[in-house]
Amino acid sequence: MNRRSILFLLSTAIVLLAASRASAQSSTGLISGAVRDSTGAVIPNATIQITHLETDRQITAATNDRGQYVSLPLSVGNYRLEASLSGFKRAVRSGIKLEVQQNAQVDFVLEVGELAERVEVVGDAPLLETTTSTLGRVVDNRRIQELPLNTRNVYDLVRLTPGISGSITGRFDGMNWAVYGTRRRSMDILIDGATATHPTVTGYSAITVFPSVDAIQEFKVMGAGVPAEFGRSIGTVLNVVYKSGSNDCHGSAYDFLRNSVFDANDFFANRRGEKLGSFRRNQFGGVLSGPIRKGSTFFMASYEGLRERRLSTRLVTVPTLAQRQGNFSETLTRDGRPVLVFDPFTTRANPAGGFLRDAVRGNIIPRAQMDPAGGNVIGFFPPPNQPGGA
Repeated sequence: MNRRSILFLLSTAIVLLAASRASAQSSTGLISGAVRDSTGAVIPNATIQITHLETDRQITAATNDRGQYVSLPLSVGNYRLEASLSGFKRAVRSGIKLEVQQNAQVDFVLEVGELAERVEVVGDAPLLETTTSTLGRVVDNRRIQELPLNTRNVYDLVRLTPGISGSITGRFDGMNWAVYGTRRRSMDILIDGATATHPTVTGYSAITVFPSVDAIQEFKVMGAGVPAEFGRSIGTVLNVVYKSGSNDCHGSAYDFLRNSVFDANDFFANRRGEKLGSFRRNQFGGVLSGPIRKGSTFFMASYEGLRERRLSTRLVTVPTLAQRQGNFSETLTRDGRPVLVFDPFTTRANPAGGFLRDAVRGNIIPRAQMDPAGGNVIGFFPPPNQPGGA
């Protein structure tokens, strides 16, 4: 390989890397827009300063010859944008909330004047996504924390997305949903951009991370038109983003208690005279975030514990006391006929074809013919405590 070929490959790799940094935003978002003057003419070379309000992180972009700009991938959160150019008043847009996988369109109109003058507009970014064909729904932190969740399973909230179907459980191998008619086995879950699922032998998707509700900033369910950067899935993608630290310290602690002392008994259990089974669950934890070095380095730590003890009851059929002794004389079929027990030691060929066996006399198996292993197995069955069969 000559020198020219090596330089060509290196330049191609650099271009591809730069393109991926500018477009791939699996757990982030983008802010883009255009800058014009009061007559509608585009303004090139304008400076756009983007400030992340929670961390005071600042990113600078510039408009091209068509007056357009685009930011680098940005963390979700609240932003303030400032557009400036010599000979024009400074324009400020505040109250911009950027969501995961969102390309927020924020345009500016600069008025002629001194740079020291400032025109500020307060307002959120447009909710209508016009830069991508992806269909999905973002569930923010307020809904995540305020909506009731049994066992605080944040994945239950994917049902807020229209068109979703399938099963969602608290088990690590129980995720099997689809949106807008996609195949259930082609789903993926991303936690801060890293996949957290793998297929199981049963064809379901197993999940390796159950994040704490208090640690989640937001998530987005993408069900159709998923971008190519999500190459692991051809169907549904759930994009979960953790909270990040900020310049201020934040923390929370919680303990959710469920106890059968506060519960009423089941109607059918009351009718059978059964007492309410014991149930105790404590789900506790906390989240702490803050700065390590203000403006540059931050942390977020989360812990959640689950302690549960429960008593469950089942109504099943077990061998009767007579059957435990080999006596099946009173065992009947559903239509009331005796269930015949045949002696395997009397097996013989049938001249007409097949084999014949003699029925045990009186449907009572002689003790001498009962296998000791079978007697040991019978000992593991509890004795019946009421008549009839389940």
